[in-house]
Amino acid sequence: MAYTEIPKFLTSRRYISLLIALIVVFSAIFMVLYKPFSLAIWFSINDTLRFSFTLLFYVAAIVVVIFSRWLMNMLQDRLTLTSLTYIWWIMGENLIISLIYTLITVGLFPLEGVATPTIAVRALLCVTLILAIPNGLIALYAAYRSKCEELEATQYQLQRINTDYRVLKDLKDSEIHAAAVALQTAKHTNMPRMISLYDNGNTLRLTINADSLYYFESEDNYVKVHYKHNDKITSYMLRCRTSRVERDLEGTTMVRCHRSYIVNISKIRFLGEEHRMHYITLDDDSIKHIPVSKTYYASLLDALNNMLPKAQEAVQIAHIEGEDIA
Repeated sequence: MAYTEIPKFLTSRRYISLLIALIVVFSAIFMVLYKPFSLAIWFSINDTLRFSFTLLFYVAAIVVVIFSRWLMNMLQDRLTLTSLTYIWWIMGENLIISLIYTLITVGLFPLEGVATPTIAVRALLCVTLILAIPNGLIALYAAYRSKCEELEATQYQLQRINTDYRVLKDLKDSEIHAAAVALQTAKHTNMPRMISLYDNGNTLRLTINADSLYYFESEDNYVKVHYKHNDKITSYMLRCRTSRVERDLEGTTMVRCHRSYIVNISKIRFLGEEHRMHYITLDDDSIKHIPVSKTYYASLLDALNNMLPKAQEAVQIAHIEGEDIA
């Protein structure tokens, strides 16, 4: 039986931070509500010893979750994290946390008439219930975000196909010649019109018009692709390294300007400096300032300086070939 890969957002640092916050909130609420109905809870804010171990247990549980999710983030390139793998991973977290609770209970706050296995089972059930809500909420929201991105990317590609089809259908002979000139121009300028983006498994995830691309942003082991669709900036999370994307973008107008950013230099509106830090603004006001590091500043300037002569050459080529066709 095949299991689907988990939503990519689940392994990002932003979602892990959100998960930790939710766990702290829901665990506090759950413990207050559950304490009157449990024989195995020793949490207290009145007794100094019990309060100290209450804090110790909470900190230990959070550390377990943080380390576990950090490990998941580090291994996501080596492992295919399916839904089944993710469930087993969470159960492993629950088991470790419940064992910590059981050891503290048996060692410091033993309960008469309650066997250790009983305490361990109760602890496991309790921890599972506590973490089920935040884990479930994060998983649902991550799945929703992934589906939204995939839907927008699919709509974009369908729209491009539909537009190209209508254009080809309505072309007259003279327009076909003009299209041929445009194709030759693209070849001369060495700037492909369509760019194909692949993930770590060499699976094609997105084919996009180069003119629609704005910038790429590195985020953990993913690269966020920012492009324009229906007159608004949309993003798509691509599971691959920035270096891989950079290789695929050779010969295009996409240039690296920072360790975490690759920008479309044809979209640059302004290159400035503030507080001794260089930055870029693109031709869409909804996009934040993009930093430019000293390492890539010179190469970015070279790319910008080289772009103008190429653009002028493309215009001359189109003009000459247009006269030949006429």
